Amino acid sequence: MEKLILDPSQDPEAFEAAYHTRTADWDNIFANYDAAVDWPSAEFWPELLQQYPDAKVILTVRDPNDWYASVGKTIKEWPMDSTIRWPERMLKTRAMARVIVKEGALKDYADKELTISKFMENIERAKAIVPENQLLIFRPSEGWSPLCKFLGMPEPEAEFPRCNRREDFGDRLRWVRESIETGKYLAAM
Repeated sequence: MEKLILDPSQDPEAFEAAYHTRTADWDNIFANYDAAVDWPSAEFWPELLQQYPDAKVILTVRDPNDWYASVGKTIKEWPMDSTIRWPERMLKTRAMARVIVKEGALKDYADKELTISKFMENIERAKAIVPENQLLIFRPSEGWSPLCKFLGMPEPEAEFPRCNRREDFGDRLRWVRESIETGKYLAAM
């Protein structure tokens, strides 16, 4: 989601349109990228696998109850301080996320059992559809080793990042806003 907000070549509205039609010009959307992670791409993994049949798929799994609690503190509400004037790109991305995530994947969030059931069904669907040699069932607690082995890459010496924790979500949103406003991130691209 962060790249969608920060990269001016990305169009949040293209993802929203794709959500309604289940089609998009994926080659154009991902023209400058070799990989896709996180939302909104996660919503379209079956379509992306169809478009890119040789793609490697990393299925991140975790305890369903922990996942549910984390979602409730992060992407379900996407807390944005209403006293701050947020950049237009961020507002467009939030509107897209509302459709795809809040009104889509998480529309039944109030029903914990149903939401967790859908989470588990998505995992099982990926296991059934993605060819075994193209699928890594990944638990972030396992660190670099399985990920790097699957991708055929050497393990970095750096510690495995823990950058998507629920307690960091508000700070991350503020960093994104500041990056857009100052142009620091875009200047580095």
